[in-house]
Amino acid sequence: MKMRSTRFAFVLLALSPGLTGCSGSGSAPTPVAAPSVLPSVSQPPTRLQPTVIAISPNEGSTAGEAWGTITGGQFQSGAVVRLGNDGVQAFVHNDTTIWVWTKSHPAGTVDVVVTNPGGLSGQLAGAYRFEPPGSFDPNADWVAYAGDDYGTDMRMVISNNALVSFACGASEVVTVWPPVPVRNGEFSFRGDGTVTISGHMVSPIGAVGTINVPGCIGADWWAVKDRSQIFMPAVRSDRAR
Repeated sequence: MKMRSTRFAFVLLALSPGLTGCSGSGSAPTPVAAPSVLPSVSQPPTRLQPTVIAISPNEGSTAGEAWGTITGGQFQSGAVVRLGNDGVQAFVHNDTTIWVWTKSHPAGTVDVVVTNPGGLSGQLAGAYRFEPPGSFDPNADWVAYAGDDYGTDMRMVISNNALVSFACGASEVVTVWPPVPVRNGEFSFRGDGTVTISGHMVSPIGAVGTINVPGCIGADWWAVKDRSQIFMPAVRSDRAR
């Protein structure tokens, strides 16, 4: 141990610049710079300015649960959407499209505001209107989707403001007699055994509800008036999750 300590001290003395006994002129050697290590710095989100061009449909129920598509430009993942002063559930599909699902809101016209993570906002004034569900026309041969993943086809006919028939998956068509009136945008039917269906309007083109028939046992559903109006993924608001 003593010899090892002495040798270590000698090595330190030999490497120390300017010490007595070192060869050369005695001037200190040029120091070698230590490797440069820069601390990582988290970069703020890119400050893109979103623009809002339109929302479709531009009306929804005061009870919420309506869906819509916002179109515009420079939308970023994580963008926040407000209808009036209230934030709503939103999914940024791409930089020009955002899908939204509404919450309950008093009747009236509101602004549509999209705010990117960088803090910049785009606004379309007076672009969306909340209306009572009874103000929407329910009459249509509805195209609907049911089940946990909304992957099961469902059909529903409302004519003269009354539910006439429905079917889901491989079930037979259930004819409703007498037809069940749609009142204040809502309807409910209980047939033989456990066959039931209920629903309500959420927008001029949309409705949601529940159904219980063979092939669709206790299933949630969402519907549009025709296939050309399907512009969103087969998901609904948090109510169905």
